[in-house]
Amino acid sequence: MELRQSYLIPFPVRRTYAAWVSSDTVIAPATKMDIDPVVGGHYRLIMESPEFVSRNEGRFLIVEPERHIRYTWEWNGDGEVSEIDVSFSEAPEGTRVSIIHSGFQTAESRENHSKGWDSYVRGFIAFLESGA
Repeated sequence: MELRQSYLIPFPVRRTYAAWVSSDTVIAPATKMDIDPVVGGHYRLIMESPEFVSRNEGRFLIVEPERHIRYTWEWNGDGEVSEIDVSFSEAPEGTRVSIIHSGFQTAESRENHSKGWDSYVRGFIAFLESGA
């Protein structure tokens, strides 16, 4: 089971890609990122609060700078390991980011991740707009 989503990011490919794979790009509810964007490198998203701690991680399978990345993803050790495939392409208004997220075990998981991507991309654009 997979989802396909596409977003227009109003920034050039170079800046969009660099922010996407940067440990400095922390989008709420994440509190820390740890990203090593090389094949075999890790992708870790950490959320910490007094009530909750979550560690979501994966490994990079493909890294083609400014063009394409693919990495695994597991939400807080839940056993559902999915793959995220992200392509970056120039668009007249900035960058087209196309995501194929596959390997969901349930329709509910797929739907939750679909909403999560929409929220993440809104936060990602706001992060870039802030000049961070």
